[in-house]
Amino acid sequence: MAKNRLVYGMVILTLLVFILLRELPMTYWALYAVLLVAILSLLLALGSQRSFSVTAELPSNYVTKGESVLYVLSIRNQSVLPYSCVRARFRSDDVAPKFNRYERDVSVPSRKSEQVTVQVSADYRGNYRIGPSELFLYDSLGLFRWKKQLPNPLCLTVIPRIYPLPSLPLETEAEDMAVERNRVSHADYSAASDLKKHQPPDGYRKIHWKASAKRNELISKHFRETEAHRVFLCIDNSAIHAPESEALILEDQMMDALVSAMSYATERDYTVTLDYMDAHDIEPEADFKHLLQTAAHLVFGESGDFDAYLAEFLYAYRAHQNLILFLQNITAHTVSALESHSAPKQNIIVFHFGETEADRVGELQKLGIYCIDFCSVIEKEKPYESR
Repeated sequence: MAKNRLVYGMVILTLLVFILLRELPMTYWALYAVLLVAILSLLLALGSQRSFSVTAELPSNYVTKGESVLYVLSIRNQSVLPYSCVRARFRSDDVAPKFNRYERDVSVPSRKSEQVTVQVSADYRGNYRIGPSELFLYDSLGLFRWKKQLPNPLCLTVIPRIYPLPSLPLETEAEDMAVERNRVSHADYSAASDLKKHQPPDGYRKIHWKASAKRNELISKHFRETEAHRVFLCIDNSAIHAPESEALILEDQMMDALVSAMSYATERDYTVTLDYMDAHDIEPEADFKHLLQTAAHLVFGESGDFDAYLAEFLYAYRAHQNLILFLQNITAHTVSALESHSAPKQNIIVFHFGETEADRVGELQKLGIYCIDFCSVIEKEKPYESR
């Protein structure tokens, strides 16, 4: 547009110089024609700008972190008047999705439609609103422009990567029986073996309402698990006290570890229960895609003491074997909670990240807890392709 204005200005200036040097009728007519063409271009643009419609679409609303997806902007000129150019601008930063092109120009003839296609990717998991930051319409000479109303932004969910994990020491009996494909992969809700005091992870569907009314407190039905083997995951999604860039990296690593563990367990026919701060109605799940959708919307920054929440988690699942924890850091309180509330012969696996004191890890290992430094897994292994 700047070049068009410069050329147009030079033409007018040249004609004015000719008029000053030699006042000929032809020179005046040329000047009038140049001015008239600009006015005509302006009027045509004003008459047709309302006839433009803009729509957007994403072929897929889910993409694995680091991979790209196409964002398609469809622009239609419903007027019979020509139009020179439509320009779409996209902006991004280190956190938001990245576009392979930040500015696209497209000409839209009368009664035609054109598409602007850009590739979108993101280096961090999360939910992002995708769309152009600016949309301009230009007249046929490229001298005038107008801002066009932007289409509604689309939501793109960037899911974590799946890394191949080293062999996890899950319950041996479950590993042996996991090859039996004809077994039931969830709790048998038709037969309750006993009653127990309701715990938040139990969910409302397990509440025994008649017994609760008699005892004046919530009572849950304890169901038998018919050949079902479960893994309980608990992630520390409390506020990360670190600079924003470091917090994003830590959150991303924790989510990668979480979905990698989910993939590992479901591939071996375990049902998975995902627990985290501010979780509601937790139910066991055997389908990886459902688990992934839940994990993709998990929010960090919850207020509260995670060590206290960890103690509640250990107490709630004290009768179960396989517990996998994803800890931001291992503190003396974390070690104390695991030592005090974990049940004998309970199989606990801890994923830790970043700089963790070796002494703390050693204390957990003395308790029989299997510890995994996920940063070393990232360095050694290439991520699986998205499934």
